[in-house]
Amino acid sequence: MSGKTGSASLSADASLDQRFGDRTVRENLQAAIDAGKLIESEDGRLSLARARGPKSRWVFVANRGYLPCGFLSKVVFDAAYAQTAVPMGCSACYKIKVKAATLRELVAAWQIAKSIDCTSKWGVDIDNPHSQDVYAGYYYAGDLDAARALYKVVREAIDADPKLGPGIKMTIKRGCSRFEASVGPSDSYSFTPEMAEIEAHLRSRFKAPTIVESTHFQEQLGQWIDLAFRMGDDTYLDFTGGKRLRPATVTYEP
Repeated sequence: MSGKTGSASLSADASLDQRFGDRTVRENLQAAIDAGKLIESEDGRLSLARARGPKSRWVFVANRGYLPCGFLSKVVFDAAYAQTAVPMGCSACYKIKVKAATLRELVAAWQIAKSIDCTSKWGVDIDNPHSQDVYAGYYYAGDLDAARALYKVVREAIDADPKLGPGIKMTIKRGCSRFEASVGPSDSYSFTPEMAEIEAHLRSRFKAPTIVESTHFQEQLGQWIDLAFRMGDDTYLDFTGGKRLRPATVTYEP
């Protein structure tokens, strides 16, 4: 779609006159459309460009349903606010991160999550440039009080599991790590009433993707096993019946 058509449509709401970074929200959105990161249809609806690259290595426990993370992160934070402000929709997003050192621990922690009343995701964190962990799980707890209450529940369950125990590290964090990398420490975030208006307007125009995030363990297990093998994590043998993923090479005395 041409910039002219997009600009005419994007000028319809006065809330888009708010400035974030060096430009208005309208100008930021138009730049994202021109760059192909957002797609604006003829009726003014906005959608994300189709993602390219490897398939997600995360498995989701959808105990509380859909989370609008794609909209808030990619449409609001990346496009509308040009990575200069955290969306108000993320203001009460606190997560409990469970740090697994092995594939055995990851799967055991995921099994526990299925019985906890909270949406969570589990998988490979090594591709996250803000993480130093190979595997991780994230509970989407809600506000800080809810996260602290849930932390106690998860901590007790993990401590009691023979494959996990008190040695498993857990932390409470706020929102996405890349927000802090761009905006600053999460305990200093600020929000305005105008942001709620902007985000409500954008949500009314956003066409959510129809792709359903995987909740099926078997769809991801093969990728996890492959990574574990390459990382030297032999606990993957728990899930292959003790059979090596690839045969060992012959080595020779020096």
